[in-house]
Amino acid sequence: MTEQATRVYLADDHTVVRQALAEMIAREPGFVVVGQCGDGLKVIEEVVAAEPDVLVLDISMPGLNGLDTCREVTRKRPDVGVLILSMHDDEEFVVRALENGASGYLVKEADNDQLLEALRVVARGELYLAPGIPRSVLRRLGNRNDPYERLTMRERQVLQLIAEGRTNREAAEALGLAVKTIDTHRTRLMRKLGIHDQTSLVKFAIRKGIVQLD
Repeated sequence: MTEQATRVYLADDHTVVRQALAEMIAREPGFVVVGQCGDGLKVIEEVVAAEPDVLVLDISMPGLNGLDTCREVTRKRPDVGVLILSMHDDEEFVVRALENGASGYLVKEADNDQLLEALRVVARGELYLAPGIPRSVLRRLGNRNDPYERLTMRERQVLQLIAEGRTNREAAEALGLAVKTIDTHRTRLMRKLGIHDQTSLVKFAIRKGIVQLD
């Protein structure tokens, strides 16, 4: 009996990166790419529908960052292994990724062989950490009191959209909500974070890696 191919979904906001990954993976026996997306707000719904074995996910995504996307995907589809593929090699991002349910972490400097090995490991349900990431990061899991963890998924979406420079009306249109509802979420999330102005909110989002400076 022929072994079933590992189904891979690609989420990265750079089309060129996604296409290059898709072409490379498609050439490798035993893998099939079942979808790709560059919009963080659409990834969760599309992954649930595509039913991949592995989601390859960038951290820096518009609409909803990869870490929060990972959290929601693994909540809705715990059978999907998430491999974070990111330019960030800071241990803080690794810890947050694992706490949000990721099964693997690889930096974009990795070569094709490392990516394929990471896909195989995550598809087996095992943990993969890129060479250079110390296993000691595992001891840091669950040992932090982070106010960001108190935010609901909707509040995280609103936070990111606001930090990206969207107005309340634009955020409402992106999420399919009323402007008044966005304002309510905004007020609640700022209270939970102890933040009282727009500038501080943007600075917080940058420090957390939710948005990036161009």
